[in-house]
Amino acid sequence: MKNQFRLLLVLLITMQAVLGQNVDVFTKSFKTDKNTTAYIEIPDGSVKFVSSPDDSIHIDYNINFIKLPKKEHQRILDSVRIEATQENNIVSIKKHPNIKQSLNTSNYVSIFSLDRLIYETKDTTTAFKKLKADISKEITEIKSYKSYHEARAKIMYANDLKRKERLLKKAVKWQNNRNFKRNFIIKIPKHISLEIIAKGSLLDFHDEFDNQLSLRLDYGRLYINKIENSKNELKVHNSLLIARKISGGRLETDRVFKALITELNSVEIESEFSKIEIGELGSNNKITDFNSEYFFYNWAKDFQRFDLFSDYSKIHFFYPNLNHGFEVIGYNTRNVLVNDNFEVTMQPKSKERNRLISKPLNPKEKSSGLIFFDIVNGIIYSHNDSIKK
Repeated sequence: MKNQFRLLLVLLITMQAVLGQNVDVFTKSFKTDKNTTAYIEIPDGSVKFVSSPDDSIHIDYNINFIKLPKKEHQRILDSVRIEATQENNIVSIKKHPNIKQSLNTSNYVSIFSLDRLIYETKDTTTAFKKLKADISKEITEIKSYKSYHEARAKIMYANDLKRKERLLKKAVKWQNNRNFKRNFIIKIPKHISLEIIAKGSLLDFHDEFDNQLSLRLDYGRLYINKIENSKNELKVHNSLLIARKISGGRLETDRVFKALITELNSVEIESEFSKIEIGELGSNNKITDFNSEYFFYNWAKDFQRFDLFSDYSKIHFFYPNLNHGFEVIGYNTRNVLVNDNFEVTMQPKSKERNRLISKPLNPKEKSSGLIFFDIVNGIIYSHNDSIKK
């Protein structure tokens, strides 16, 4: 009996070693200075960016094999090989050239259209005011989802507990049956510039960064804690974007099916066919849009100037409870006063821009700023309409 127990114990230990193992795929560091640029290509997968503890860029990639037999390890390792080099003060990080790309364009569309389907199930023609804290909480919830099923359960079956629990159990089962988990972390020094091209990927800027960032993401997810640089250039297409704070630079969105931004400061946005919610508009933001849906919830006390130039856009506008000026020019635009379900069509036949709305600020009080809309063929959903008061 003792021998049988010992044999069983040895087998259990052996199986644990075979079925659970953490393997380093790639580990490398490079010294950098203020003139260093990191060029990063991510054809698929997830990458977390964190602050470096020193002046070096550190690349750490490992895989935790959870329930995968050891004979299958090498097949997975061969599919995720990357390379990193440094030449003329440019650090290049990308997939090994001998590795075939695991996703093609149709795969990107099918995988990330699941996210699109989730967020297009909600009717947003009527809206309630969200505080910055509400946006921040929603961002936390999105980041905590471990599968498509969890997000789908929360949104589609919020009032049907039985269906919701069924989908959540399915999600947990899927998570528990995973064979391995990749962990790709790049530690970024404060002074270097970043150029990133990614497809079908999840990019998580976990810490606060003031690095100059040039980024292009297609069919992916972009998580931002805080980025701040006047020279930033972000291009996000067919993706999910969530950010706690973006300050400075330019943001280009095309078919971004959901964007949640807690706070926006001094950013120039060019957008089309996107849905963007902004918790608080800070100072000197400008938006040029075609056929998107925007939610402007709150305004900083000193937002100074906000400009919107749009065509075929839906604008959910919550008036700031501040001393501000408000000017709207354009044509063929409807103003829907949501609380009273009252609608005004402004200049329906004209093809020339005219003044549609004008609200002067109070000269006896300190001004918070001016809001200016140049909008044609659009809809303004006015909430807490101060013009009527």
